[in-house]
Amino acid sequence: MKLVAISMNRSNGGIRAKRRYGSSTLTTFMVMRPEDRDNPTRWVEIKDVGGRTPGERATTAKTDAEPMIPGFRRYRDLNSQR
Repeated sequence: MKLVAISMNRSNGGIRAKRRYGSSTLTTFMVMRPEDRDNPTRWVEIKDVGGRTPGERATTAKTDAEPMIPGFRRYRDLNSQR
């Protein structure tokens, strides 16, 4: 299963974020399964995600949201149960 991360807000995290993530940009994401795009009640908000690139921030948001999304299981988890 895949997840979709949509950037909702970007902000400047200052020097503390720069030292921690390598970039001072912090982003708030809404993460959902692709089939739940039209159902905002199933979206999960992940706040203040840091990373050097937008792709790195989106990947971190998806990883952080996985346990919060009901019924979500990774492909590798499905394969490990055989």
